[in-house]
Amino acid sequence: MAPPPAALATTARGRGLRPAGAVALLVVLAVLSAAPPAWAEPAVTAEGAVLWEPASDARIVDVDADTARPMASTTKIMTALLALEEADPDELVTVSANAAAIGRTPGAATLRLEEGQELAMERLVAGILLESGNDGAVAIAEHLAGSEEVFVERMNARAVEAGLAATDFRDSSGLNTDPAHAASPADLAELGAVAMADATFAELVGRTSIDDPVLGRLDNRNELLGTYEGATGVKTGFTSLAGFCLVASAERDGRTLFAVVLGSDDSFADSAALLDHGFDTTRLLRVEDDVSLLRYRWADTEVPLVLADGLAETLPAEAEITAEATLDPTLERPAPAGASAGELVVTVDGEDLDAGALHLAAPVDAGGGTNGAGAVGAAVADGLRALARLAPAEVEVD
Repeated sequence: MAPPPAALATTARGRGLRPAGAVALLVVLAVLSAAPPAWAEPAVTAEGAVLWEPASDARIVDVDADTARPMASTTKIMTALLALEEADPDELVTVSANAAAIGRTPGAATLRLEEGQELAMERLVAGILLESGNDGAVAIAEHLAGSEEVFVERMNARAVEAGLAATDFRDSSGLNTDPAHAASPADLAELGAVAMADATFAELVGRTSIDDPVLGRLDNRNELLGTYEGATGVKTGFTSLAGFCLVASAERDGRTLFAVVLGSDDSFADSAALLDHGFDTTRLLRVEDDVSLLRYRWADTEVPLVLADGLAETLPAEAEITAEATLDPTLERPAPAGASAGELVVTVDGEDLDAGALHLAAPVDAGGGTNGAGAVGAAVADGLRALARLAPAEVEVD
């Protein structure tokens, strides 16, 4: 289960760091408006679920999210991903007798493929992602690997490569009844993010329908598309063993959240409730590593300062956020771009959240190009600037 709002900040990456220097420059980042008062997690019917923000690697809601469960046709996320990674879109796939027979499984989703039929790979990928055609998944597997068994080995190898420790594929479609064919909600969220990074994949799963000249009308089974604000994907699934399953993604105001539910009674309602909870009660604090936060000044020049590794944290929507920049008051010149110039410490509701090094965004030369009175004046000015760095100053951050 997700932590209460006071503890949410400490569950994200990079917690508990403290400033190393003694000179504080107050940087006011934001004071956020109050979120809806209900912080309780939404009630979901799913046996396993996760609400995950990839930008900060934060689990906003965790319902047994690391436990592997049957995943049904969410399996086809991996099948489609490998097809897009390993094949050309116009590569022709010949349907085998085995693949065609899978399409005649009673009650199972099918593209109604026929033995000997030739179709472009991109057509089959669209068919397995929107209509969840099991025959299409087998046809892809056999084409790419020679047999579905060998293809499954590739699926599991790709899962290992992606760090999906609680995932085990046994077929290319998810139609099987083997309880060992399973994945955790957390793994499926990460797999969804990997797949959505592929532009073709993201474009296909974001379509509500496609009129294909060979396969006919393909209707996306993801009912969140067109009904849930910001829905972008990803893949549905259902078997009697797995129950209703869904990997769902949505984007609002530049934030992307993934909701995964396994073993649900109503996967669309569960996922919408999770996504609403994330968008309504949390926000993403993000500082990119190329954004100038303040400037380090000398008498003859100045250089922007950036947060070396950037910052991304998922926080309660009503949190009061401030930050302190601890600067080196006498940074020596010359200095290269990337030289350490201080540290930024972010606090949430008065407690330290994260700290990161402030670096020069550009190189600075040795200076000292003036002589006599000019040099003395520059030295005095730099001394005064060093003293000025002892005083707090506000900095605007987007």
